Amino acid sequence: MRTTLEERPHSTTDDRDVVTTRPETREWLGQQISGQLALIVGASWYVLFSIAVALEPTADHPEAFPAWLAATIELTLLGLLAVTAAGLITRRRFGLVAALGAAAWFVAMAVACPVSGHHSFGAWWYGQMACALGLVAITVAALRRS
Repeated sequence: MRTTLEERPHSTTDDRDVVTTRPETREWLGQQISGQLALIVGASWYVLFSIAVALEPTADHPEAFPAWLAATIELTLLGLLAVTAAGLITRRRFGLVAALGAAAWFVAMAVACPVSGHHSFGAWWYGQMACALGLVAITVAALRRS
């Protein structure tokens, strides 16, 4: 049996009067972060990413990925880094979110290299993975702090 609005019992709070304190996603992403936090994340990316790239040896099997796939993977990372840079320069929270996406993508790339046979597994991989996971940890900590 169906009840109409008039037949329902009245509650002490009206659903229309409830005000949410959480900002909308667009507003949340556009909120400012401190310059110090943006600088720390940006400098961490610069240093750790440079170290990770320097550790990577030449490819054992460059044909492990088709050229179009390798280009897509690299362009995706570069796009995420561009959005990260734009967000950190303007001191907006979306830069931290993009940095987290880039860090996760970088971890996936580091795992895919030896698994696919593109590079042989070696000691370099531990250093690169430490840098990639460090970027994830730094970015998560920055997001929690903001």
